[in-house]
Amino acid sequence: MLSTHDKLLNAAYSLIEKEGFEAITAAKITTQADLGYGTFYKYFKSTEDIFKEVFRQKLKAISEKIFAMNQNEDDKLYGYLKGHALIFYYICEGKYTNWIMERPNYFIEIISDAAREHATNDLREAILANQLDQSSFLEYEEEMFALDVWLIIGALDLIEKGSERNKVCRSLLRYVAPQVLSASLTESLIDNILLNVETDLHQLLN
Repeated sequence: MLSTHDKLLNAAYSLIEKEGFEAITAAKITTQADLGYGTFYKYFKSTEDIFKEVFRQKLKAISEKIFAMNQNEDDKLYGYLKGHALIFYYICEGKYTNWIMERPNYFIEIISDAAREHATNDLREAILANQLDQSSFLEYEEEMFALDVWLIIGALDLIEKGSERNKVCRSLLRYVAPQVLSASLTESLIDNILLNVETDLHQLLN
């Protein structure tokens, strides 16, 4: 049986998927959850508070699923880049883009908590498989991940301005890809990711 806290979260998520963030109120959330209006404020300070928790939980769950999918990838560099592409596509598919663009620092905090460990694990696996040189990356893990997150925010901004999603994703992955890779290998990896990204996204969301 769901707790009251989880009923509110599920109701908020359902409304976000239908209406986006802007039109949602505490009253709508409690009505959706079949709870009294005052119940909301026993668990959350504001709609902003519950939105942050919904996004944190969803991004964490998505990151865990991407990590599980990547366990089947022999090419860890492919898995590393695919993870970035799927996070980007997931956000584009949902109602989150405008909300994220207004809260970039919170997005950085949440994605760091949700995805950093998995992303750096893929790089470490690539090093163990002799796909990358250890000295090139481990010293700069924190800086690399922070820059990658800002690149995702920049890519989302381009989408909001009307750029085509696959084109933006290709550019994003070119910047995210380790610079020691040859241009031809980078493009080959990206081609395969974009060829399969819709199928992978469907698997991720179902």
